[in-house]
Formats: sequence, structure tokens, C-alpha cells
Amino acid sequence: MKRSHLLLVIILFLISSKTYSQTVDALFVSAFTKYQSNDFAGAVSDYTQVIALKADYADAYFNRAISYEKLNQDQNAIADYTKVLSLNPKDINALLNRGLVYARMEKDKSALLDFDAALAVKPDFATAFYQRGLIYQREGLDSLALKDFGKFIATYPTNIAGRMALASLYDQMEEYDMAIKIYTAVISLDSTQAKAYFNRAFDYDLISQPDRAMQDYTKAIHFDANYADAYYNRAFIHNEMNEFDAAIADYTVVITLQPQSSDAYFNRGIAKLNAGRKHESCEDISKAAALGDKAAKKYYQTNCEK
Repeated sequence: MKRSHLLLVIILFLISSKTYSQTVDALFVSAFTKYQSNDFAGAVSDYTQVIALKADYADAYFNRAISYEKLNQDQNAIADYTKVLSLNPKDINALLNRGLVYARMEKDKSALLDFDAALAVKPDFATAFYQRGLIYQREGLDSLALKDFGKFIATYPTNIAGRMALASLYDQMEEYDMAIKIYTAVISLDSTQAKAYFNRAFDYDLISQPDRAMQDYTKAIHFDANYADAYYNRAFIHNEMNEFDAAIADYTVVITLQPQSSDAYFNRGIAKLNAGRKHESCEDISKAAALGDKAAKKYYQTNCEK
């Protein structure tokens, strides 16, 4: 009889273990499915049930952390990535993701520690070089950022984001010729990159090449018809070249795209004044003043209330 009872206990244990495993697996699949359907709260709920059943399930913590990120619950995400790392201190993806959350929260020292740790585990982890480079750039550590972006680009030479980041760094360092060279390389990789044309145009203007700047702003607009800043900057150059009608046309597009842009109203008013349309000029400057532009208000009081 004792042996029969023992056999029954073993069978019941095996059945229970199998049922438990099936429940964990089913909940994990359900959570993943909900995440893919953008039901991030539902995913968190299911992953939480998985963790309640299997407290050392690293993948459940990792996936719940990603779901928390989608819900903008960064502290909860950090807690889950930290739990993953307590289970596996060398999980480079958990280190990278936690570092990214810290970076988004502008906790740069913590982010750097995580990116450093990821690179200690995997010295050729290109993505960690890129993300650490962005932090170095934000902290003004230009030489360190240059090295990290260089290592990332060496691994991914055709990556647009890496080259754009490097060009932006050279802009920050006021090395505009180098920045232009890199933006040109980006455009050679993808000739539809509106942001690259815009940034190169900005640099051309800074080094007193307005014709080239004008061409690039026009290219940026060609590839992004709603690029308000490109219209605005092109209008500014038109105005400097005494092409007032063209400037007015570009500022008008900016106002259509951004009706609350007091700067666009004010500058269009100045362009209209230069074109000999004083009454219309004062109307625009009045609108800029109504939108809170103090300089426009002062100008209106001095030049239009007469």
C-alpha cells in the first residue's frame, strides 16, 4: 500500500508540473501576442502572471520591461532590466536597454556605466559604441564621441544614423567643412534624406555659400513638402538676396504649416515692407505681436501706430 501511495504522489506531481509548465508557456505566448497587438498594458499583466509562477524567468522580466517602456513607465522598466541583470549580469541586451532608458531620462552617468559594462562583455558591440557616443556628445566630450562614432561606422559603414550623428558632432565642434563632407556622404548613400540636405544647407549658409544653401533647402523641401524649417530658412536667404516675393511665399507656407509661428508672421511682415506693401506688413507684425512676440509688439508700436 505504501508503494501505491508513493506512485500516486509521483504521478500527481508529474501532472501538476506539466500543467504548471503549460500555464507559464500559454501566458508567455499570450503576453507576446498582446504586445504585438499594441496592448502593452495587457502584455504587462500577462508577464506579471508568468513571473508570479516562475520568479526566475529572465525573458519574462526582459519583455515586461520593454512593455513598460511602451507605457512610458521608465522606472518600472529599469527595475525589470535590473532583475534580468541580477539573474545574468552579462546580458548585453539588458545592459543596453537599461542604458537607453537612463539616457532618455538624461541620467547620463548611469547610462554610460551600462554601455561601458556592455562593451566590457562584448568589446565589438557596435550599437553600444553608437549610444555611448551620443551621450559623450551630449556631455560635450567631443573626442570620445568621435572615437565611438568612428567604431560604429567602421562596423556599419552604410548606416545613415551613425553618419548623421558624426556630422552633427562636427557641427557642434564648428568644423563645418567636415560636417558638409559627411552630409554629402549620407546623400550619396540615400539621395532622399531631407534632413541631410537641410543640415548641409545650414552649414553652407554658415560658411557664406548662400547659393548652395538655397539649392539644398530646395532639395529638402522636394523630399519633404512639409519641412517648415526648410521653407523658413530658405525664405531668410531670399530676403537677404532682395527676393522679397519669394521670401513672402516661403513664409506663407510656414504659416500654413505652423499657424502659431510668430517669427514667420514677423519676418513675412518685414519682407512685405521691403516689397513696398506697408499696410500688409503691419497686419503681419500685428499678428506676430498678438502671438506674444515682444519685438513685433515694439516694432508695431513704433512703426505702425502712426
